[in-house]
Amino acid sequence: MSISINAPAVTSDAVRGAQAASIFISAAAAGGALGISTFLVPRILESPTGVMLRQWGRTFQASKIAFPGAATAAAAAFGFVYYKTANATSPTSLEVTASSLPLVAAGLCLAIVPYTFLVLRPTNKELLAKSALAEQDVKVTKADRAAGAGTVYTAQEEESAKQLVDRWATLSLGRPILLAAAAIVGLVAYL
Repeated sequence: MSISINAPAVTSDAVRGAQAASIFISAAAAGGALGISTFLVPRILESPTGVMLRQWGRTFQASKIAFPGAATAAAAAFGFVYYKTANATSPTSLEVTASSLPLVAAGLCLAIVPYTFLVLRPTNKELLAKSALAEQDVKVTKADRAAGAGTVYTAQEEESAKQLVDRWATLSLGRPILLAAAAIVGLVAYL
């Protein structure tokens, strides 16, 4: 299936590898991000408030590198495919037709960064502050806790923290949607 008309065609192991990598990485990142919001967060919400906040914070710290990194790698692969196919000089027997769709897919991958800053940042800031306090609370000894040290969450604070984590999971669904859309657009471009 060809998306553009009269476009040059090219094939190489590097282009085919980049096509496979771009789709795999964007789809895998979409699945991972979706899994956090739909499977991990509901389990985290069952935990006591301090534990929940620490678990959220540790998940956030791990995923803040992994998912933008995967999105960047997928975008680079989509960009490589576009560059190689747009600048092809001669068609070969196995054709990969040039199209601007890999650029669209790359843009969708990279869109998770501004999405995160624009949509998730306020919730992230609140949760990071609460998570940092919960991490500090772990260092309180049993003796100090018996003397009144440490955090005791009120029912209102517990509910507020759970609502924040739940809101974060809901707002985070935009990122796997963007990454899945990139994988689908890439697949359409390559068929």
